[in-house]
Amino acid sequence: MAKVEPIRDSKKIKTIMNMLKGEENWRDYVLFVCGINFGLRIGDLLNIQVKDVKNEDSRIKDRFEIKEQKTSKYNTIEINKPAKEALKLLFKKTNIGTKSDNYIIYNTQRVPLGSSSISRVQAYRLILKWCRKVGLTNLSVGTHTLRKTFGYHAWKSGISIEAIQEKFKHNSTSTTRQYLGIEKKDVKETYDSLIDVFN
Repeated sequence: MAKVEPIRDSKKIKTIMNMLKGEENWRDYVLFVCGINFGLRIGDLLNIQVKDVKNEDSRIKDRFEIKEQKTSKYNTIEINKPAKEALKLLFKKTNIGTKSDNYIIYNTQRVPLGSSSISRVQAYRLILKWCRKVGLTNLSVGTHTLRKTFGYHAWKSGISIEAIQEKFKHNSTSTTRQYLGIEKKDVKETYDSLIDVFN
């Protein structure tokens, strides 16, 4: 079985975002945008409820704390600008924000709407479908793809591997490197980008 990969191409990430936004599929848009910006395992991502991300005055929070299913450790999640904008669209375009215990990545087949989230299998199928639609036919996709995409692009943007290790609660930086699929060519590209900076 092939190792699950991140989406390395930032243009493909933008294409998926634009595609979901164009389809006005706000739940899926939130799943993708929050998935690549929160860096959570899929189970924790699917457990997020309205009260986790929205204040009583209806404003989107700046951050929230979540107890991870796998580790039972608490993780503070920063809600950055792209995630805030995705959540604002979800609450503006749907009624999902009207109840605090509604799941933000809700199952459309369950009544009342918002009473349950989609399953991990459904999430996997959606991620696979999006990747294939934008031409990522050879990418090994899994439920960890969104989390790995967060970590990979955090590393590419200059965040230290130690900081990402801490975020992911890994035991070592080598585990984090392996998890993110950082290859020799990625390291070379990082060094090459320094040439552009200093030249």
